[in-house]
Amino acid sequence: NTQKQIGIVEPVGYGDLVINEILFEPAADVPEYFEIYNNSSKVLDLSKISYGTRKTDGSFTPSNFFPTKTLVLPQQYLALTTNPDTIRKVYQAPDTAKIQQATKWSALNNAGASFLIANAVGDSIFDEVKFDVKWHHPMVKITTGVSLERINPSLPAQSADSWHSAASEVHYGTPGYRNSQYLEMSITDTPQKWVFVDPENFSPDNDGIDDVCLIRYKTEASGLTANVLVFNSVGVKVRQLAANQLLSTEGFLTWDGRTDKGKNINPGIYVLYFEMINAETGARKIEKLPVVVSAR
Repeated sequence: NTQKQIGIVEPVGYGDLVINEILFEPAADVPEYFEIYNNSSKVLDLSKISYGTRKTDGSFTPSNFFPTKTLVLPQQYLALTTNPDTIRKVYQAPDTAKIQQATKWSALNNAGASFLIANAVGDSIFDEVKFDVKWHHPMVKITTGVSLERINPSLPAQSADSWHSAASEVHYGTPGYRNSQYLEMSITDTPQKWVFVDPENFSPDNDGIDDVCLIRYKTEASGLTANVLVFNSVGVKVRQLAANQLLSTEGFLTWDGRTDKGKNINPGIYVLYFEMINAETGARKIEKLPVVVSAR
C-alpha cells in the first residue's frame, strides 16, 4: 500500500513559518545549518522565501532563497545546509529527517547575529532571531558543533529563554526533526491550580530529559502583573524570573537552572515565589512552591 500526503499550497503568513534550530558555530569541516518549522495547517511553498542575516547597519537585502519547488507540509520540519550528507552523518539524523541542500549560503557569525526569514523582497519578515553564543547552557563548556534549539515553536524567537542547547544524547543537534529540548505547551490536562511547576523535579544537565522547568499559570483576569523569584534553602535569592511582568490569562515562564549570574545551580531543593498583582485593585496573590534540582 502506498500513502501520500497532498494539499493545496497557500501563501506564507506571519506566524506560519518559524526558525526552530540554528547551528552557527560548526565543528571543523562541518557546514552550518538552520531549521524551519511549519507552524500552520497550510502546505507552504518556500521557493520565494529568503533567508540570511542583517548587516551591521540593520538592513537586510535578500540574496539567499530556498530551492525551487521546496514544499513543507503542516507541522513539518526542514533543515537547510550546504552539505546534507555531512550533517546527517555528524548528527546521526534519522532517515525521516528532512534536510535539504541550499543553492546559496552566507556564513553566519559565530558570536551572534540577527538571522531571519522573509519574503522575496525582504519587506515582510516572517521570523527573526538575534542569536547569541551566550544562550548556550553553562553545562556546555565547548559550544563548537552545538546547535541552539527552540524549546517550542510558539515561544517568542527574540527571548533567550525560548532557546536551549541541543542535548548531548542526540550529538548536540536535531536537523530536520523534532528538537531534543522540545517542551509541550498545552496545559489542558493540568492540576486545578493557578500556578504550578512542571516538572517539580528537573535536571539541567543538557541530556534532553527534563532539562527545563516550566512555571505554568492561569489568571482570573487580564492585565495582571507578576514577580517571580527562586530562593535557595536558606532564603537567598538565586534567580529572578520576572519583575512586574504583564501576564496573559494563561501562560508560562521557563527556568533552565541558571542563576542571575548565568551559572548552573547546585542540586538541591529551592523555593519558587510567585506573586501576582492586580494593579487596579492592589490585590496580591502569592504562592510558594518547592522545586527540586537534581543531578542524574
